[in-house]
Amino acid sequence: MQSRYFWNQWPKADRNLYLVFLSLFGLSLIAMIVANLLGIHAYLDWNTLVELDKTPVVVDVFRIGPFHLTQSVEAPYFLQKFDGTAPLISSAQYQLLALVIAVCASILIAVISNFSKYWFYIGASLFTFFLVSLKIELLLLFDSNEKIGLITAIALYLPAAFYFNQINTSFNLTKRIAVFLGITALLGTFFYLTAATPKPFFYLATSMTTASTVLSLIFVLSVAHEIVAGFAFILFGTGTTTTKNGSGHFLIISVIYLVNVALSIAHEMHWIDWDILYINPFLLLTISAILGIWGFKHRENQFENIVSFRLSGALGFIAVGIICFTTIWHFYSIGNDAGLEIFRDIILYAHFGYGLIFILYVLANFISLLKSKLAIYKVIYKPTSMPYFTFRLAGTIVVIAFILKSNWKVPVFQNAASNYNSIADYHYNNGENALAERYYKEAGEYALYNHKSNYAIAVINERLKNEERAITRYQEAIKKYPSPQAYVNLSKIFSKQNRFFDALFTIKEGHEKFPNNSEIANSLGLIYSKTNFLDSAFYYLNEEAMLDQNSGAASCNLLALLAANDLNISVDSVIAQYSVKNDPVSMNNTLVLSNKNKLTKGINYEIADSTLSTIDISILTNQYINSLFSGDTIDADVIKEYAEYKTNYGVREGLEYLYCLHKYKNNNINEAFRKLNWMANTSEKIAAKYFDDIGLWALEQNAPDIASQYFSWALDRDYPEAQFHLAVALTEDQNPEATNLWHTIYKSGKKEYKDIAERIALILVANPFDLSTDYEKYLFTKYRMTYSDTSAFNAMINTIVDPNYKAKAILDMCQKLWDRDLPQATLNTYDKIAGLELTDKNLYDDIQFFELNMLAFNGQISSLAKKINQGVEFDLSRSVEKALYTGLIAYASNDSTLAKKQFEYIGARNPFYEESVIATANYYHDSGKPFKAYELLLSASEINPNSIKILKAYVYQCARIEHDTYGNIGLENLKPLITNQEYKIVKENYDKLLQEAATAWLN
Repeated sequence: MQSRYFWNQWPKADRNLYLVFLSLFGLSLIAMIVANLLGIHAYLDWNTLVELDKTPVVVDVFRIGPFHLTQSVEAPYFLQKFDGTAPLISSAQYQLLALVIAVCASILIAVISNFSKYWFYIGASLFTFFLVSLKIELLLLFDSNEKIGLITAIALYLPAAFYFNQINTSFNLTKRIAVFLGITALLGTFFYLTAATPKPFFYLATSMTTASTVLSLIFVLSVAHEIVAGFAFILFGTGTTTTKNGSGHFLIISVIYLVNVALSIAHEMHWIDWDILYINPFLLLTISAILGIWGFKHRENQFENIVSFRLSGALGFIAVGIICFTTIWHFYSIGNDAGLEIFRDIILYAHFGYGLIFILYVLANFISLLKSKLAIYKVIYKPTSMPYFTFRLAGTIVVIAFILKSNWKVPVFQNAASNYNSIADYHYNNGENALAERYYKEAGEYALYNHKSNYAIAVINERLKNEERAITRYQEAIKKYPSPQAYVNLSKIFSKQNRFFDALFTIKEGHEKFPNNSEIANSLGLIYSKTNFLDSAFYYLNEEAMLDQNSGAASCNLLALLAANDLNISVDSVIAQYSVKNDPVSMNNTLVLSNKNKLTKGINYEIADSTLSTIDISILTNQYINSLFSGDTIDADVIKEYAEYKTNYGVREGLEYLYCLHKYKNNNINEAFRKLNWMANTSEKIAAKYFDDIGLWALEQNAPDIASQYFSWALDRDYPEAQFHLAVALTEDQNPEATNLWHTIYKSGKKEYKDIAERIALILVANPFDLSTDYEKYLFTKYRMTYSDTSAFNAMINTIVDPNYKAKAILDMCQKLWDRDLPQATLNTYDKIAGLELTDKNLYDDIQFFELNMLAFNGQISSLAKKINQGVEFDLSRSVEKALYTGLIAYASNDSTLAKKQFEYIGARNPFYEESVIATANYYHDSGKPFKAYELLLSASEINPNSIKILKAYVYQCARIEHDTYGNIGLENLKPLITNQEYKIVKENYDKLLQEAATAWLN
């Protein structure tokens, strides 16, 4: 064990010093290994981009006769994309390199001061060349480009080295190292305080790369044979071998090793591209370097005339090794592939060349010992025939031959490119993009297709919006040493330019190169999502989810893709399968998919500030869309508060629109109409959408005449759905213009409207005797017969066999009569439903509630209560009806408290629910608030101006409060809507009430 760990035999001070630097040697080696495993990701990372898009969500479906009209709202969803970051260059990376080289250089000059004879002068000269190569004058000490720094460094280092070498030779190495470290620290402080160049150590590090590369390559060459030497140690290093044919085994294992190195060289030179596992050059270096710690000890006799192994030789070896590993780590950490290529090539060349010659060296010197099966490792560096120098020279010649074969200019140019890349990094880090691009271009000239230079130039030009130049540089970057980031960024620019196939083929090539990269899979899936190949989109997004289960981007995008394409898939199953995270973006997309499927999804997202961010707005929007499907009363005041907050001005309109939807859903029709109507008249961008929505609401509230007006305004603003909606409204209103509009839709409208347009157009012009089906007869009664066509209607329904269609026809006629304020005629027609066996539950419910409405309006409160107690259920959509009936029953029962509560709830909520408006007005009048009753009726008539019932009630209320001027205006508005006989009755009632009011005032 003592011989294995040779440092244990040293004095404690020497041993401790050696172990400190051996530990640094190990740390630098680990750093190199980690950087090698990280590869391009050591200096490139991913930006996560969130792209906002919208998809229509149906929030309401209106059953209008045979039509099912939908109201949609745009639901925002997010797509998570990736793009490669700009080069991650920090001054700390370079400053660490400068620090390591400075410390190791201090050790090396201390070791040189221990050199014997003329070797000291050779070493001192080489150290001087090292100082010259640093170009210290570029630090502009004292704002001057004179060589002040170089002269100062030489004046400090060399006299001290000479003093230790020639005058005070007894000064031990530890103290010498301390002195030179002090000189280095002093110089560093001097440079820092006097340099005019910003970040002087960063800049100094850019000048160190050539020297560090040269020293590193010397280290590579010095240990290149150690693996073959290790084979000799394994077979012959522990005494007499028990193997019968040790020399044969040595040759076999060595040849196998060299063949593998040769294959790696052929692969690096692009002579072969076989699908096999090639040796990693840096793995070779790692093994060789570790073996070299002991190998250098065994070589002591080869350099003992220059310097002793203990402690100088050992520390010199360790110091150069640290420089080597740190340089390689540095090149990886800044992505300097030009510098790395030098190492890749030389490591392979050296290991093959020196390994081959070392086999010949062993055979030439120790063939007899091999045959005698004796341990040769102890004498392997004491040759008998072929000198060690000859082995070194021959090995060097082989390496040079490889370099010449592959073009000797390549490593020279690669080194130049490496230096220019470093200088460019300095300027890039300082924000000097123009200078950085210039030096990157220089590097690109020396090392064609090197990734670092081209990628950096592409990023700079992409920021400057020079997309074509960026495209060219990204294409150059992926030719030799591609990166996933370059592929994704290039594809992104193509997509931005709408060059779909270029984007697709680029990212597919990237996927072939990097099949296990989740970001590329995600990008490929998103590109396919823009096509009809949704299965491919799902395939690659699923692949991304499997490759990186922690990112959450794939699951988020899958949710968005399902929602955007109206794919009816269980939300919970998607969440479970892809482990959807609880982050805001995923929350939002979960809500969107739930909204698409009309599923209530409780998402607990707390908004931290009144000023809404983009994600806040999106989640808030989708939460309120989702709550429209809950079936419960919804508090819209929260969203109103956010809309009114001044910092949310830019999103106020969208929030107010959601507020209107909720007011309508909560049966506050009056406020919803007024608010949205105001928005429609003040909005420049989406007024057409608002007008169309109001039209849909009016249709559902059985006011097709009002709906027609709003749809016309939407159509004037080119809203795509308005034409179809207008045709429906005109048909419901029995307007003759409907026929021509249906013909227009049939000829030039959307395909999905053609069939129904043809059918309705035929009904509107059909001869009743030509109708053959119950459905056609039902439509005829609905759209061709008015309230006065009693005889014809009775004849037609007698021909309808289907009880559901017959009941629908009767109910529609009842509604026409009821709207005309003809209660007795309505009741007579309603009686025809009796005895019909209905199978349509919705129709049955509509009939039940129509009967409740008649009972309430006709004052049959006891019958109303009895009917309700038979099991009538009220859902949210009928909350106003429930409140009205409760209020009427309570008022009739003298429960004034409950009655007041119900009528105050009803108030002016729905101006289209005429019975509620009139009953509430009567309540107010009877409660001693006649003017409040008047205001209620006036408000209702403003929104529902063609309601015969409301106009009559308004006129009568004007008479009661002696507002004869407004009453006369009301009469004028009412007159065109009713017959002369009906008008005469209304006028007589009005005059009578007016007279009674005047008499009451006199009394």
